Amino acid sequence: MAIPRGPSLAGLAGTSVPLTGGGTVIADDTYLRESIVSSQAKLVAGYPPIMPTYQGLVNEEELMQLIAYIKSLAPTRAAERR
Repeated sequence: MAIPRGPSLAGLAGTSVPLTGGGTVIADDTYLRESIVSSQAKLVAGYPPIMPTYQGLVNEEELMQLIAYIKSLAPTRAAERR
């Protein structure tokens, strides 16, 4: 079985996300935006910092579409157990 390279996005929106170094953050629009444009700003505990930054690569409309897509993903059974 392959080890996930990143956390599941299914059911992520609105949940508490554990961060590397301690602490948590709520996966609201602000966090999702920051995670897309500056992926190294708040690293999710237990996952390597491999996501590239998308700052300057997506415009505002595309960014809003990505956030809406992430928010639309229904939780999976595995995500519900977090």
